[in-house]
Amino acid sequence: MLLELRKKLQRKMKVLNTIELSEKALKHNYKYYKKLHPESKVCPVLKSNAYGHGLIEIAKMCEKLSPPYLIVDSFYEAFELKKAGVKTPCLIIGYTLPENYKHMSFKNVAVTVLDLDTIKALGKLRKRVKIHLKVDTGMHRQGVPIDKVDEALDLIRSYKKLELEGICTHLADADNQKSNFTKDQVKKFKQICKKVDVKWKHISATAGAGIIFSKEFNMIRLGLGLYGDSPIEKYAGNLKPVMRFSSTIIDIKKLKKGESVSYGCTFTAKRDMKIGIVPAGYYEGVDRRLSNKGFMFYGNKKCRILGTVCMNLSIIDLTGIKGARKGASVDFIRGNVREIAEICKTITYVIWTHVAPTVRRIIK
Repeated sequence: MLLELRKKLQRKMKVLNTIELSEKALKHNYKYYKKLHPESKVCPVLKSNAYGHGLIEIAKMCEKLSPPYLIVDSFYEAFELKKAGVKTPCLIIGYTLPENYKHMSFKNVAVTVLDLDTIKALGKLRKRVKIHLKVDTGMHRQGVPIDKVDEALDLIRSYKKLELEGICTHLADADNQKSNFTKDQVKKFKQICKKVDVKWKHISATAGAGIIFSKEFNMIRLGLGLYGDSPIEKYAGNLKPVMRFSSTIIDIKKLKKGESVSYGCTFTAKRDMKIGIVPAGYYEGVDRRLSNKGFMFYGNKKCRILGTVCMNLSIIDLTGIKGARKGASVDFIRGNVREIAEICKTITYVIWTHVAPTVRRIIK
């Protein structure tokens, strides 16, 4: 009853902030990597609320592309997709406390095993579980160390209901196209792959997919590239942004020369100005580091963010913009996420994933 009421209200009520998701752009990006790697299956990575884009919305778009897996971080994300009616199997790549496995269903789910304790916990369940063994080839973050791989494989074989379906690793320096470190990781992983006969062998995320072209590997874990960016410039230019974050001017004020704006009075007007109040702040995803540095778009005009970004509000400069009015739309993210990240001295992942999940998502 409450859920239906909420859906009814959502359909009727207008909102101040909206995330528009371009299905056309997502499909373009997916097909771009499919063309780059005809030898591989491309699996969308939907962890962290689909890189801030919206877990359910992105999953429903991706399902139409018929990937073998949707890649998620946790059982929680897999459960949310199942609850939403998504039928595509999930590959969980994050860590799960071993004692929690006994409470979980493995229907339509494969699990990435990162250590021997996880293998033991899954094996003792005596349930049929598809697993992907992750090997640490040099990143030293997650995965079974190379000198423990034989032990891990023997342990997996000792549990008859565990199905070793895949083997994988993760690259530490794939952003660097001339990295000898990456070449060393690839070499180590190829040696490990010779020890097993599995359906899936995967080494590349978005960055790796731009530098590793080998028929030995048959799955790409596409995260950043799916949403329209790549750390490798020549590929980034061929991708299309999926997200557009729009807000609304809720008030327009006159600011006199010498007057200040927002917390800490960090901006003082050097002339008479016109300012717009926008109901999107650092909770919604407008990074506080954009204070006095960032901008929003009013039409094609860049409007500087003035003063300190607040929790749910930002102030923008509308001086000189003719026809600026209360109720008009402004864009915070519109193909400019890299520029935002550069201002904040961070990466696009951070900007996207910090967009609040409560902002309404609309598929276009």
